[in-house]
Order: sequence, then structure tokens, then C-alpha cells
Amino acid sequence: MKKIILLLGAVGLLISSPSCDTIPEDEYLLNNGGTNPIDTSGQGTIAHKVLLEEFTGVKCNNCPAATAKAKNLQSIYGKENLILLAIHAGNLATTDANHPKAFNTQEGTELFNFFQLFGVPVGFVNRLDYDEGRIIKPDGNWAGIVSSELTRSPVASIEINEESYNSANMELTVSGTVKTLSGLTSNTYLCVYLAENDIISAQTMGDKSVNPNYEHDHVFRGSFSGTYGTPIDLSSGTASFNESISLPADAVKENCEVIAFVYDRDNYEILQAQSIEI
Repeated sequence: MKKIILLLGAVGLLISSPSCDTIPEDEYLLNNGGTNPIDTSGQGTIAHKVLLEEFTGVKCNNCPAATAKAKNLQSIYGKENLILLAIHAGNLATTDANHPKAFNTQEGTELFNFFQLFGVPVGFVNRLDYDEGRIIKPDGNWAGIVSSELTRSPVASIEINEESYNSANMELTVSGTVKTLSGLTSNTYLCVYLAENDIISAQTMGDKSVNPNYEHDHVFRGSFSGTYGTPIDLSSGTASFNESISLPADAVKENCEVIAFVYDRDNYEILQAQSIEI
């Protein structure tokens, strides 16, 4: 039944073509009176953060408009509250004569297959509703769901630090700490992902033309800790991590960011996320 619901949701997304209209103020809330103190200062207020994962592809003509919606939301709430990740996967995330570069990864393809996706663009907001088979979120619904998620009280905090970078082999090492605030399950996993911004490369646009100078941002380039991460023991209330990754050969280190998140392995819901530019 879950597979059928996912397929129907994805078909609905493919039928409707997304637009990149500016989101009206009555469709979002910077703080709607909830218990979560949204960090609009950038000074590190502990907040329940949102990770929006957009599955996309360089040959997808509907994807630039969906990406514009995601970026518009981030401009509203701030990158300290809404973290974006563009996961290139599926048959529209491959190269051809007009698209000499694609950004599909082994981990992204594994996620695409695991969540039984077959088309892009689709999005996950903190991977909500996996148990109900409604994990796919149409881009028209992102604003309301993100707004609602940002009012939730945080259950954990995550700190990430860059430890070292070896330019000879492009190995990046990061460390960090996860602290519980309330309500984390015993089956909590930690993922540490690498993303890259400011990549100029070809993209099919809404009118089906190809823009050879499209700027790709928040591109998922790989995982420090595997597709699904590793278990993290928070029984004492805090746990540290130290992870390394070799950057792709074509990556620009100064354009990269590290995204860490903890999630409930029973239902895949992301409980807290954090990102840093490196």
C-alpha cells in the first residue's frame, strides 16, 4: 500500500508543473507563536531546524522552478533555520551531449530507490510521514510544512567543526557534538553529508531550452558516513563524532558545506539538522 500511495503522489507531482512565484506573506510565518525560538540573528539560538531535500536532475525542465521555491523559502527563514539539499538522482540526472556534467551519487541513487521515487522534482521536509506513505511533498506545499515544522520545540542540538583539510588528497575531516534536549528515541542515527554551491553547469529550463551557465547550489556530493549514517549513543545526553571524506576531484572546497542531521531510524523522520560552510 505504501508503494501505491508513493506512486500516486509522484504522478501528481509530474502532472502539475511547478512555478516560481514569490510566496505571499500569508503563506509563511517567521514566528507564529509556537514554542520554537527561530534564530533570525545567526547567533546560534537553539531551534528545531528543517532540512528540505529536493530530488532533482540536470535534464528536468520542471526542476529550476522547484529550486527557486526552495531558495525563496530559505531567503524568508534564513539558512540557519532552513537547510537545503539538492539530490540529483533518476534518469534525468545523467549526462548527454547538452549536459556534459551530472551530479548523481551512489548515495543519492540509493535514497531515490529506497524511497521508491521515479520522477523529479519531488521534496522531503524533514522526511515526515514515511509511515503514512506521504513522505513526498509537492513544492506547492513546502511553505506551509516548513512553517509548521519551524514552530516545533527542538529535541537536540548539533555542533559541527572543521578539523582539517589535506589539499594533497582533498580529504576533509569534521568533528562535532550532538546533545539531547528531550524526547530522542534509542534508535537514533547520525548522517553527515557534503554539499557544494556555485557550480556552473548546464540545466534544462522550464521552456525546455538548455542554460549552459546555470548555477547549481546545495548539490549533494556524497556522505561522510554512508547513505543512512551510523547509530549514535545519546544515553548520556551527549555524543561526539569525527568523520572524514575525500572531496570529488572537481569540487571546490571553498564552495562546500557540511550538513549533519539526526533521525529516527524507525520512521526516518529527521529530528534535528545543522550545516556549516567550510
